[in-house]
Amino acid sequence: MKDDSVTWDNIYSVGFEPIDNQHKELVKIINELFDLCKKGDAVEDSAVLKMIDKATDYAGVHFADEMNFMRKAGYPKIKEHRQLHDDFIETLLKSIQEYKAGKAVPIELARFLKNWLFTHIAEQDKQYSPYVAKL
Repeated sequence: MKDDSVTWDNIYSVGFEPIDNQHKELVKIINELFDLCKKGDAVEDSAVLKMIDKATDYAGVHFADEMNFMRKAGYPKIKEHRQLHDDFIETLLKSIQEYKAGKAVPIELARFLKNWLFTHIAEQDKQYSPYVAKL
């Protein structure tokens, strides 16, 4: 299996340390999930589900913090951004259900998390960067 793990790069920085640190933590959690996936058939469902719960819980904390920072900064597209977060959580929960039903494998979940995070940072979070950088 190829190594799908990711490394934080400052090109993903939004220029606001509290958010960048949370993004780095999400990368760490995603890499932990990829490490589990490397075990192949030896990985236990309970370990995968525990890691997915960790990712989901941390994403919730991050999203709440991000919303608070955007609100304080007066970011004008906050409602649209919140909708993107809500859509992500909905898709993630569906993916988790598919995994529990045996219709998905852990690597698919890990890749979904990785792709969503980096696309979201590059395309969406960078838009609020000039606002929160003033906080």
